Amino acid sequence: MTKTDKLVRILAADIEHKDILEVACGAAGFSVSAAQIAHHVACIDLDDSRLNEQAKQSCIHFKKMDASEMSYPDNAFDTIIIYNAFSHIHSQWDMIESECKRVVKATGNIYIVGTWKLDTNLMIDIFGDHAVWHGEFLVVRITK
Repeated sequence: MTKTDKLVRILAADIEHKDILEVACGAAGFSVSAAQIAHHVACIDLDDSRLNEQAKQSCIHFKKMDASEMSYPDNAFDTIIIYNAFSHIHSQWDMIESECKRVVKATGNIYIVGTWKLDTNLMIDIFGDHAVWHGEFLVVRITK
């Protein structure tokens, strides 16, 4: 079982049979794991050079896109995930958070998840007590 498979189990209630978006997906490992139970999986990144071959060949819909200016319509996703990418996007967080809140449904959640020290330290600094450990994952849940 991969690390992302474990995370999907933790977040299953917000992923299973739902439309999800992975922001700053990198290789899209989380998207590949989530596609096993989600209704629809989309993922975005500024660069497609690290995209996992499984993500290219599955039902995952990847788009090269800036997370601070998404082309998705309002209320398009049930759940948004940012996995091990917060250190890459934190300098634009205000704009990205605003866009995430625009494209997530009113009843949806935005999850920032980190396992790397660079991400987890920033998450603790920025979100404080809202960053909660779930085993090896530091998780911040943001509602609309």
